Amino acid sequence: MEITEFNGELFKDFIEIVHRTMEEIRIHPEYSLSKNNHQLFSPEGKYANKVFDIYSKINEIKGDFKKIEVFLRRFPLKNFYEENEITHLDYIKYHTEVFYHKSNTLLDLFKLFTNEVYELGYSERKCTWGNLMKSEVVKDSLSIKVIEYYHKSFEHIIKARNLNTHRGIFKDSEKDDIETPMMIYKNSEKFNMELGDDFRKMMPKFLLEYKLKKYKNERLLYIKSGNNAAEQYINFYMNVTIPEFLNRAKAKR
Repeated sequence: MEITEFNGELFKDFIEIVHRTMEEIRIHPEYSLSKNNHQLFSPEGKYANKVFDIYSKINEIKGDFKKIEVFLRRFPLKNFYEENEITHLDYIKYHTEVFYHKSNTLLDLFKLFTNEVYELGYSERKCTWGNLMKSEVVKDSLSIKVIEYYHKSFEHIIKARNLNTHRGIFKDSEKDDIETPMMIYKNSEKFNMELGDDFRKMMPKFLLEYKLKKYKNERLLYIKSGNNAAEQYINFYMNVTIPEFLNRAKAKR
């Protein structure tokens, strides 16, 4: 499947409908800043508002992915974190877990966006893959194909997220190899314990620091690669799904 850049013309048409319908409600004689004005929307406006709400969340996820990269590039306030029992490895683990969860959230938002654009009427809880595939309207659509390809590409990450969320498991052998000797060094300094020469020769501190730096860079490249793939999937998904929105919105005028 070819992944393309986001179609700027489609985005322009999409935003124009959203802005126009919001402006219509703003100038409505019954509009009030102190009340919920949803009932004042036209059918087109109600439709556009629901779709744009999910679109905004997808766009926010895309921004969150980039923030994870920024966080991982450096370990700020090192002394403050370590005083509060947060090691550099803890910091990397935390942001990797965020990446896992955001990747899974994007999958859910793709499903919800499809539900709203194609007006399938499922609640958030019932907007599952199984229910989407029951719909003749979408089961052979390109929107569904993109979601399917995204799931296959990110399946290992989604499995890692499920283990982390439901069983508290974070599998990372590289992290484990670094963490144990680092803990030994930390405790020896904390409790003024003398380490044997054999341990220091087997795992000198400078080698641990090198391994930690290498591990951080590898995690960063891994997440950066995942972020780039996720962004391309978002672009392609929008390119094939927004035309359906435009057609349906036009029919509601």
